[in-house]
Amino acid sequence: MIRCHRSATFRTLAGLFFVFVLLSLSGCEYLKFVEQKRTLKSEFHNQPKVELLRELSPENCYTLMGNLEHRKDFKRSFLAVAVSDRFQNREIVAKRVILHPALYYALMLPEGDYDLFIFADINGDENFGKDELVGRTPVGRPVSVSRKIAEDNVLVRGPVLRLDVDHPQTSDLPVHFQGTMRKSRYASLDDEFFDPRYGTMGLYRPMEFLAHAQGAFFQLEDYDPNKTLLLFVHGVEGTPRDWKYLVEGLDRKKFQSWFYYYPSGMPLEKLGNNLARSIMTLNETPGYSIHKLVIVAHSMGGLVARAAIDRLCRDKTPSYLKMYISLSSPYGGIEEAREGMKSAPVMVPCWIDVASDSAFLKKIYATPLPEDLPFYMFFGYRNKSGISSDGTITLRSQLDSRVYMKAVRTYGFDATHVGILNDEAVRQVFNEILQNAAP
Repeated sequence: MIRCHRSATFRTLAGLFFVFVLLSLSGCEYLKFVEQKRTLKSEFHNQPKVELLRELSPENCYTLMGNLEHRKDFKRSFLAVAVSDRFQNREIVAKRVILHPALYYALMLPEGDYDLFIFADINGDENFGKDELVGRTPVGRPVSVSRKIAEDNVLVRGPVLRLDVDHPQTSDLPVHFQGTMRKSRYASLDDEFFDPRYGTMGLYRPMEFLAHAQGAFFQLEDYDPNKTLLLFVHGVEGTPRDWKYLVEGLDRKKFQSWFYYYPSGMPLEKLGNNLARSIMTLNETPGYSIHKLVIVAHSMGGLVARAAIDRLCRDKTPSYLKMYISLSSPYGGIEEAREGMKSAPVMVPCWIDVASDSAFLKKIYATPLPEDLPFYMFFGYRNKSGISSDGTITLRSQLDSRVYMKAVRTYGFDATHVGILNDEAVRQVFNEILQNAAP
């Protein structure tokens, strides 16, 4: 049993908790994370499973994605299932609900060979039975997933699967699946779906978080191509609820809010490339072509967004990308995170990337922000201890010259790291800037 006491935690992991003070105060959760890793390693040693590999090293997984073709008037959900024979016969490694319009499947998987099965909720009972199989990869022709074929170290392109919802078959998989019927639109950020505990889950248990979210983008209203799309990227251990105050001050006649809801414990390059890929996929989806996009990021989300912009603008800046705004982002990295790496028994992948002088930071700054992309930087400086920071991120990191010199304008606020998202003056300036994107 893990007993969590703040003093004991600091005695045990004194060096690492510099990182916790800066990025996350969930010390008890970290101890559970360390114990979970040890347990998974022991379980894998005793009885190897691909599913355990997936839980052990989510940073070494790749998104297998392919198109679905089916009768367009079928409005119910599908379920994609990946099966492996690597360690055990017919091991179900991953499954994911696919909501209408169900244009493609996407599953995060370790390297290996997989058979894919697609089930449909034929009878509308929000379950997927063995007798509701509507498509699969050919028998004896599994799909390979490997790093060497992964685009941007993220995406493996899978085959097109043609689904026959009029003639379902019976699967040989000995399992009955109950679907997790998620949706992409929510009436309020107060919905339990965005509860802060899921931010902690995303930091320490990414695969469990992905089972909860079942998607990357979520919104408060149906998509309207005539409105400017604001895509909000939360920080470490965050959820879209962090943006509530700024979103409530928006002119909803001009702007629509979407949120990248992601497991923040993953490597930042993967998160950024996944964000870029999700934007490109959205733009290519019929009825969702993007006309005006503004990316808004907080804290570590600024590094995720920066990686995504690098990918989006690899050839040239997309015509729909109109602006980038960041708030209190650690562009110079976290020195204490680098020091913490020396004493931590297990490192969360994102902490490695956010450490000062990390390979990730060097890579994103090898390519400057596009000159034709307006960038606005917000930073905070409230700290009662007298250190030049917002209480979490130093001013030196927030105002790193590699980024600061690229900003159209920089705005400083007497606000804490989290408080900057709930500051009236910040909201006023934020809305004034947005008028340049949607005059």
